[in-house]
Amino acid sequence: MYSPTEQRILSCLRLFIALPWLLMPATLLADSLPAAPYIQVQGHGSISVVPDMAHVSLSVGDTSQDVAAARSVVERQASQVIDAARKLGIARSDIVAASISIWPEYRWQNDKQVFVGQHVSRAIEFTLRNLSQYPELVTALVKAGVANLGNATLDRSDMPDLRRQALAQAVEDAHKRALTVAAAAGVKLGAVYSITENSGVSPRPVVMAASLQSGKSGSTEYEPGKINVSADVSIVYLLKQAR
Repeated sequence: MYSPTEQRILSCLRLFIALPWLLMPATLLADSLPAAPYIQVQGHGSISVVPDMAHVSLSVGDTSQDVAAARSVVERQASQVIDAARKLGIARSDIVAASISIWPEYRWQNDKQVFVGQHVSRAIEFTLRNLSQYPELVTALVKAGVANLGNATLDRSDMPDLRRQALAQAVEDAHKRALTVAAAAGVKLGAVYSITENSGVSPRPVVMAASLQSGKSGSTEYEPGKINVSADVSIVYLLKQAR
């Protein structure tokens, strides 16, 4: 039997040994490789699809010595932009109009900064669920006085399903790779030890034939192209000897 003092020392030693494992992140423990024979393979899945929707972002702004006057201009223009979107059937839930931003604007003159006025701006985002209306939206924005269109990112309404399809392709690809390697090595695949996945989307901007800077209100052409939905997995299989 240990004395009370020796028991306390042993308890401290046990805690000292266990502490690094208790402090180790769970992700590191989960990603640790097995002690038994194993094979680790990578798999890739990819789907190219034509987009059917877009996320359009823009901003309206004005600079003036009178911040109230600049704000009035911005509010009026923002209202015209939102009304134009609503007339195209864009739902209120698909319109996000951020709060007003105000900051001082300067320009360099004779090697020194000169105060121009207070710049007031407001960011607006639309989710356009009918991509065929994109030219109409651009024309409506031009008429509303928007001089510069921001990002227009293409998307798919069934993106969750596409991600799952790409992921299934990636797992199948990894399994085929594992079978090939195992057969060449004269072993057989055992149970799956771990699977790590990483999915992604490669969005493409809408390509416009005309710039909003031109001020033309005619129909704007665009070429949406395709977007790529991909998934990558890393799978660890345990191995067993071939009989």
